[in-house]
Formats: sequence, structure tokens, C-alpha cells
Amino acid sequence: MQITISNAFKRFYRLGVWYGIYRLLIACALLAIFFLTLSQAETRYLDFYLLVVFFYTLINIFQLIALILRPRTLRYIIISFISIDILAFSLISFIVGSTNLHISLLFVTSIFISNLLIRKKTALTITLIAIISVTYAPFVGSWFRFATLDNLTNSMILTAIFLAVYSISQFVVKHFQVLQQVNKYQSLELTQLQDLNRYILEQTDMGYLILNENRSIILINPAAQSLLNIPTTVLTQRQPLSLIHESLNFKLQQKNFFEGERFLFEQQIPEGQVNIDIRVQKLTVPRQQLTLLIMQDAKRLNQHVQQLKLAALGQLSASIAHEIRNPLSSIVQANELTLGSDYEQQQMLQQMIEKQSQRINKIIQSTLDMARHTAPEPTHIHLKTFINTLLKEDLSDIQDQILLDLDTEIAIYFDELHLRQILINLLRNAIRHNAKNHRYIKLQASIKHNSAMIDVLDFGVGISALHAASLFDPFFTTEPKGTGLGLYLSRSLCEANQATLSYSRQDNTTCFRIECPLAEINI
Repeated sequence: MQITISNAFKRFYRLGVWYGIYRLLIACALLAIFFLTLSQAETRYLDFYLLVVFFYTLINIFQLIALILRPRTLRYIIISFISIDILAFSLISFIVGSTNLHISLLFVTSIFISNLLIRKKTALTITLIAIISVTYAPFVGSWFRFATLDNLTNSMILTAIFLAVYSISQFVVKHFQVLQQVNKYQSLELTQLQDLNRYILEQTDMGYLILNENRSIILINPAAQSLLNIPTTVLTQRQPLSLIHESLNFKLQQKNFFEGERFLFEQQIPEGQVNIDIRVQKLTVPRQQLTLLIMQDAKRLNQHVQQLKLAALGQLSASIAHEIRNPLSSIVQANELTLGSDYEQQQMLQQMIEKQSQRINKIIQSTLDMARHTAPEPTHIHLKTFINTLLKEDLSDIQDQILLDLDTEIAIYFDELHLRQILINLLRNAIRHNAKNHRYIKLQASIKHNSAMIDVLDFGVGISALHAASLFDPFFTTEPKGTGLGLYLSRSLCEANQATLSYSRQDNTTCFRIECPLAEINI
């Protein structure tokens, strides 16, 4: 807050100094007018005019010096500025015998400046004094018989002008104060944001180095200094990178790196050699192009990746063990019961063992599919033709339970095998969870926001809010016989094809939506 107030005071102080210089120039101009024109005129009031202008000039000089030497007394000096101006201009009007246009402009300037630099009540007082001066100068002059009352009309016009200038000045001042207040808060927010950004950059382990088009350093955080082994003492603002780190500068000179490109940089430090993984980002700001280098210790990065892999492997292993434990226990128990059982019981137990073995095999197969699904090979798919073929070839047993609502003009790019697997999984899930009083589920496709929307709708009770957040997690299932991999694998396949799979509950229906980019329709 103190910084903002100081800056505002400096602005007013500079304006006060310029006003003091302006007054001095006006005084010099009035002296010049006397020596160039009025000195030859035949009037007995020239000595009085010269005396007024001379003392006005002398006082201006002392006031300006006082303002420069005592800036903290700005308000009082400005009041003295304007008071002396009104007094001097009133005396000149008195000597001339009327208030002409040129002197009126000097009054107007003083009134306007008073509204900018001093308080409203003081500025109003000065305005009223100026009005009184120009209004009663003809009366006072008539007493001494060097003025007439013919200028009363001009005086009244000047009074109206002074009041108008005062009103306009107050409007300008209020507008300026609003802008100043907004600027103060914006400056404060900007300062806080800069401090926050600086704190974040100082705390992060990732190095950030920003260079301009001439490869001069705009910003470098402590992590980047540490990785590049740059002492803080050698850094100055906008210093060329070539003077700070010649080898990195040479690396950037060798090749024009594009947006998102990465490279390894070898850095020698006292402890040995460090490989730095550097990612290049281009930043476009007004009138210049900046380059952001994001740096990480390659060894630490690899360790972090390995930790993530091990964590994922541990989670996957634990999930598989948990899913296999139940069918495996059933197999062991059935095998023990087989020894003392008759033929029919053995047949039943054998079927149980075979069923649980198939379940274990299904879990393992689904896990392998999830872990090693191949890269997609998208092809042009006309949805209506594709879905009709899918129902006949893969879903003939439930085809009569699926109601179609398809736009004949929808085409997408998608891996055909992936889309087939996703739709089979979603449609069979919908059949299992559909309400008993509804004999069909609904498959519809439409176009929205330049994307294709494929919706699978059922009329069941849906998923509880508690379970909805975990719906696409691996091995999460609400069915006793489910593996919990179907929806997870479906979403993974969608993401591999630049599509999304989402769940929503709307109008008493459960909706699983595939959203993917449109393709041009081949005619």
C-alpha cells in the first residue's frame, strides 16, 4: 500500500513542478510584453504594472525553489502558487481596466490546476475569489476613473466560464480518482500475483529459464540455476545467455527447436556430470517471442517414472490377486469335496471348478487386453451401416431388445475393432441393468458441436452417487460375477482413438456417451 501512495505523490509532485515552471514562463512572458510593447505606451500605470509583474516573477522563482527543496509541503506550496496567481492576475486586470481574453485564460488555467492538485473546498474558494475579482474589477476601476462599467457583460460571461471550468474539473478529478483507485487495486493484485509466482518458482524442483529472441535471460528460477551451475552473483537483468552459459547457448544455436521438442543436455558440476531433460515451449507476448526452457534432472525423472510404473504394477497385482482369490478358494473347496462324493456330486463340483477356472481365465485375459492393447488403426466408419452389421454378427441374441435412433449422415474415424469391443460391452451392460418393465434399451447417434455423440441408454435405476466416481476404475464392479475391467478398458480404447466415454443420469435413464470427432461423409 505504501508503494502505491508514494507513486501517486510522485505523480502529483511532478505535476506541481511543471505548474511552477509554467508560472515562471508566464511571468517572463508578461515581462517581455512590457518591454516589447507596453513600455512605449503613454499611460501612468506602467510603473505599477512593472512592479506587479516583477514581484510576481520573483515570488515564482522562490516558490519553485521551495517546492524543489521541500517536496513534502506540496499541498501548501500549490495553494500559495494559485493564491499568488489569482492576486497577480487580478491586479493586472485592475491596471488594464478590464479583464480581457488573455488574462481570462490565465485565470482558467489556475482554476483548473487548483481542482487537480488541492482539495475540493479550497479549489471552490479559489474559484469564487477569481469570480469576485473579475466581477468587481470594473467597479473598483471606475472609482479611480481608469475603467468603465461597459465590461460588466464580459465579466458575467467570465463568471459563467469559471463555474463551468470548476464543474468540469471536478468531474475530471472524480474520474481520475476512480481510475487511480482501480489502478491501485490492480497494482496491488499484480504485486501479490508476482510475489506468488516468484514463490512458486523458487519452491519448485523443476527449472525454468525464459529467453527473448536475442537469447538474453528474462527469468531464471533457483532450480534452473542449480541444474546449470550458475552462481547468483553473475546474474543481471537481460544478460545474454552466451555470457552466462556458453555451452547451452551453443546447443540452442545449433538447432532451431520447435514447440514441445525435448532434448538432453549434459552439464558438468563439481559432483560430476548431470543429464538435464529440457523441454522447449514458445511464449508469444506483445512485440516479442519468448522461449521457455523447462528443465529436470533426467536421473530423477527416470526414477520418478519407475516409481509410477512400480506403483501401477503393485496396484494391478493387488487387484488381480483380490479378484482371483474368491474363484480360487471355490476351486480348492470343490476339489476337497470331490474325494468323498458320489458321481452326481462330482459332476456338479466339476462344473463348479470349470466355471471358476473360466472366470479366472477371463480376468487374466481382460487384464492382458487392457495392458497390451495395440495402437489404434482408425478407418472411415459410417455409423448406421457399422451398427447394423454389429447387431447381426455379434449381438444377434439381443438384437430385438435394442431400439435404434441413428442419423443416416454420421461418419467417424475410429478403429473398427476397438469400436466393436466398446459397443458390445456397453450394450450388454445396458441389457443387464435395464428395468424389467422395459423390453428394450436405446442406441442413438447424433451430431453436436461438430462431434459425433453415440449414446447407449437403459431405463434401470442407474449407479449410486457413491459408486459413480469409481465407475471407470479398474476392477471396480457392483456385480458378483463381474471383473470390473469392461468399462475401464472401454474408456481406455476411446481415449486411444481421441474420443471420450462418459456416464450421466438424465430423465430416468442411464446414459453412456461416446463423443468422437466427425469424419467427412463419402458419397
